[in-house]
Amino acid sequence: MRKGSSRCRQQIFSLIISGEKSTLAAGKKHSFYIISGERVAPAAGGATLSPFLPAEGRQKWRKKSSNFTTMVKEALYNYLLSETTALVAAHNKLALKPRDHAAVHEQRTGVKKLRAFFDLTDNIPGLKFKYGHYLNKVRMLQAIAGVARDAQLQTRALTAYEKPLSWRFGYAHLLLQEKQAVAAALTVTASKRLKLSSLKELPKIFKEHLDAIPEQRLNTLLLTYIDDTYGGVTAPSTKAGHVEWHSLRKKMKNAYYQLTILKDVLPPTSHYHKMLAFAKKAGELLGNWHDSSELYLFVQATIRKAKKEKLPLPVKAMQLLKILKQESQERLALCALHFPGRIV
Repeated sequence: MRKGSSRCRQQIFSLIISGEKSTLAAGKKHSFYIISGERVAPAAGGATLSPFLPAEGRQKWRKKSSNFTTMVKEALYNYLLSETTALVAAHNKLALKPRDHAAVHEQRTGVKKLRAFFDLTDNIPGLKFKYGHYLNKVRMLQAIAGVARDAQLQTRALTAYEKPLSWRFGYAHLLLQEKQAVAAALTVTASKRLKLSSLKELPKIFKEHLDAIPEQRLNTLLLTYIDDTYGGVTAPSTKAGHVEWHSLRKKMKNAYYQLTILKDVLPPTSHYHKMLAFAKKAGELLGNWHDSSELYLFVQATIRKAKKEKLPLPVKAMQLLKILKQESQERLALCALHFPGRIV
């Protein structure tokens, strides 16, 4: 568990869970929420991500950003070339070392980035590029990499939580080892059957289709999509379940990836840079919560299986579960504080 001010963290946690207003999250005098140094009026109901500028401001920046249109096509092509190259390299490395942690992470993240890329380019009128054939190949790899990566992260985290207890949850480690073994075997099989050589051609083919699209207002169209998508994301209640918050995490990752794609063509003083920083921080906070929550759910399920099989269950197993639950709740509270508007 991370060290820090336990009193402060407990205060944050109790305030969020109880639904009471916190002076850490809101200014008492004006009821404005302090986000990235700016005051943002709270949203009714769920917390909606603030676009940071009023509609007139967004239109102003879009108008100024029209000079960047000619650079958008280059940015899209370069991003796609970089990500497909990295994905193919990770795939080739896993064919030789199916348990390579860095390659597993690169493969899993690479597929997510490609999906976010095509979600963005789907909004270019007249672009009739069919990418489903390419993504279908890598979706299976993403699923396999997901199992492998989760098992790797949970093994590492579980070991760290066990040290203060001077104890090892052997049954849980056996299950995680089995997951990694199965994922490694599937990776080897998939590497032999799925050839990603066609991905190398993807950037060139995409560029040919993109070159046929008029450049006028291309940047404006994509930024409008970013505004509409980003501004429409809402944070659920802290009482919501794992699925709802995980859904928010995926949306924030998608927003971060898409803003990163256009990072080099954004006007230097536009609100999109604040959106990028906000999405990055949100992704980090939600990622920390997700890791804790996943480990808690795994240990909880493992304990249930052990009880069902009438296996001896040490007292420290329940102590571990209690620690993980508290850590998950505290990290969720920190996630809630990051979003504009009270979440109750």
